[in-house]
Amino acid sequence: MNIYIYGGVSFRNEIHKILDHGNIRFKINDGEVVDINSLFTLEELIENDPTQIFLIDQNKIIEDDFISKYLKILLPKDAISKDFLDENGIGDISLRSYRDLLIYIEKRLESIENLKPKANEITSIDDMLEDDTLEALDLSLYSEVRS
Repeated sequence: MNIYIYGGVSFRNEIHKILDHGNIRFKINDGEVVDINSLFTLEELIENDPTQIFLIDQNKIIEDDFISKYLKILLPKDAISKDFLDENGIGDISLRSYRDLLIYIEKRLESIENLKPKANEITSIDDMLEDDTLEALDLSLYSEVRS
């Protein structure tokens, strides 16, 4: 799982400090922490895999309301639509503290880890038996049916 950060320089720096403080970089086994600098890249990543963790600066999220429809000149050009995030299953979670952010990320990482099958986990009867045993079992069942 990857963690994508989108926002201003101060927001990204603050998030990196929080992730370092919580040792999150060591907890994402196959993933990495990536800064996103372009709105197009962010939208593409969200469309391709919305299950990743996206940390987006609140100042970069615009609501579709009167101001955003008619006074577009006041909106930042690199802001993403809240409706787009909602359509792709990226919920809006406002966190009150850095500790809450770390807890949220750790829970997301745990939920993904729990979905992965373990290396020695048995998922079917075929996993329990070797190929020779399966062939012998098939032959004995076949001969019983023919009798």
